[in-house]
Amino acid sequence: MIKILYIGDICGRPGREAVASVLPELRKKEKPDIVVADVENLAHGRGATVKTVREVMSYGIDFMTAGNHIWRRPDYEELLSGEFPIIRAANYPEDIPGKGFDIVDLGRKGRVMFMMVQGRQLMNDSVTTDMLRPIEKILENSRDDNLEGIVLEIHAETTSEKVATALYFDGKLSAVVGTHTHVPTADERILPNGSAFISDIGMVGPMNSSLWVKAEIVQQQLRYPFAPSYDIEEDGERRFDAVLLEIDSRDSCTSIKRINKVL
Repeated sequence: MIKILYIGDICGRPGREAVASVLPELRKKEKPDIVVADVENLAHGRGATVKTVREVMSYGIDFMTAGNHIWRRPDYEELLSGEFPIIRAANYPEDIPGKGFDIVDLGRKGRVMFMMVQGRQLMNDSVTTDMLRPIEKILENSRDDNLEGIVLEIHAETTSEKVATALYFDGKLSAVVGTHTHVPTADERILPNGSAFISDIGMVGPMNSSLWVKAEIVQQQLRYPFAPSYDIEEDGERRFDAVLLEIDSRDSCTSIKRINKVL
């Protein structure tokens, strides 16, 4: 059995502070074999820097994923160079920096593959291709690999894309988890053929914000055609959203449990 703690999008300094506060004790309590997190919003809500990535790794994060906002800071080149345990969406063209999957060796527990794809609907990204073909290609190429688990993250705006993709690969992956909307969903379950699924893990960051943005900025945007640039909410309560996966094979999972905390 492999236990994976998978953390939702970490947003800015409030998110990093929440990780520092929650993760050490959570690791002691749940004893995960690996901790994974989406870090595309790590630096003030947009993109990530080498400094902020190293910071959250020091708190106990072992492996990271990077969605569409990773390109917003020039550090993406170094972060995706292979020096750091970070992947980006697999459905980008091959000449884009980084890679869409990686295999982590957990010693006696075996090897786990993590992969990521990005949705097409409402993402304002014309570069990505469809999601299904890249996943199929990775799975085909890894057929002979000795893998104890395969986890897919779908970074997408629409739940329909996430659900349809998860059902398409049900029984071929250990788990499929969604990110990007920053709102935790209550649909965690084991699918008919054994794969675990949740539409969106949620986020780690300021609770009383609009997905990490100061609410008054978005409220002004709703009222007028002009608004100040986005700025992160630094004050108030923070939320910490994650899921705990218990994987028993490369194509099935025994349990998926939401972890939602307010600090």
